[in-house]
Amino acid sequence: MTEATKTLAQLKKASKLTRLAFHKNGPKSYKRGQGALLNALLANDGTTQRELVKTMGMDRGDLKGIVKKAERNGYVTIEDCDAKHTYAVKLTDEGRKVAEKRVAANDKTAEDILDCLSADEVAQLNALTEKLILSCKDKGINGKKKGRKAHSCHCC
Repeated sequence: MTEATKTLAQLKKASKLTRLAFHKNGPKSYKRGQGALLNALLANDGTTQRELVKTMGMDRGDLKGIVKKAERNGYVTIEDCDAKHTYAVKLTDEGRKVAEKRVAANDKTAEDILDCLSADEVAQLNALTEKLILSCKDKGINGKKKGRKAHSCHCC
């Protein structure tokens, strides 16, 4: 195993443990489900379905299901817009409270994880990870999903 492979294995392990720490403090669907929707609306409440599709990076069908579920849970309301076939999604008071609680929990988790590093070390870590991200993007690795057709398993 090369040094590069060992280093990236350590980075992968740190990433996994970090993800587990965030999961321990909240819902596992926070990145792709109702939590992500609430987070997006916390930043831009009353946004349209089309804007949410762009912001959240998912297709309209998936977003519609998440919005409907969040509406059933009392987190959002759906309102018609002037444009045809477009609706605005707005946080309810309960939805805002849940979103703010999640942001606070995530902030605390992040602080707990990084409290072993000095401010200079955190800045160095940010610079190094950004450099790795840019290197991957330069090589055509961008992390965007290709859709369900990208993985065609015919094992059954």
